[in-house]
Amino acid sequence: MNVDEQILQIISDPSFDSFTTFELKKAVEEKFGEEHFGIVEVFQFVRAQMKILVQNGLIERSRKEHIFSGIYIKIEDFDVKKISLVTPSPTGLKDKHKSYKQQLLVGLGEVQEYQQLCKEYPELRNELQPKYNKIRDQNSRVLGKIRAIESLLNKTDIY
Repeated sequence: MNVDEQILQIISDPSFDSFTTFELKKAVEEKFGEEHFGIVEVFQFVRAQMKILVQNGLIERSRKEHIFSGIYIKIEDFDVKKISLVTPSPTGLKDKHKSYKQQLLVGLGEVQEYQQLCKEYPELRNELQPKYNKIRDQNSRVLGKIRAIESLLNKTDIY
C-alpha cells in the first residue's frame, strides 16, 4: 500500500513537524471535507497512512502510549521522494464507483421496504424506525463517496 498524496501534502507542512493522530485527522477532514468520510473511516484511513509513514521511516513515534495519544515527529531528513504515492488507476476508480452505486441501490431498496412495512404494519413503526434511520445514514455516506469519486473521475477525464 502506498501513501496518499494529500496526506503527504499535509505532513510536509512545517506545522506538522510534531503532531498527533487527532491533529492529522482534523487536517484530513478539512482537506477532504467531512461529508466524504464517516468517523470510523477517517480514523481507519489516517491510522493506515500513519502506519505506512512509520514503516517507510518518514515519521516516528515519540511517545509510545495508545495510538490516539501518541505524538509523531518527522525524521530529521524528511523527504517525501523516499516513498511511492497512490496513483489512482482509472479501472480501480471505476470499479469502486460501480460498487458504491450498487451499495446505494441496495440501500435505497431497503429504505423503500422499511417505508412500505411501516405503512402495512404501523404497530412495528417503533421497531423499524431505527433500522430505517441507520440505512438512510449509510446511504448518505455512500452517496458522498460516489460524488467524491465522480468528481475525481470528471477532473481527470477518465470516466
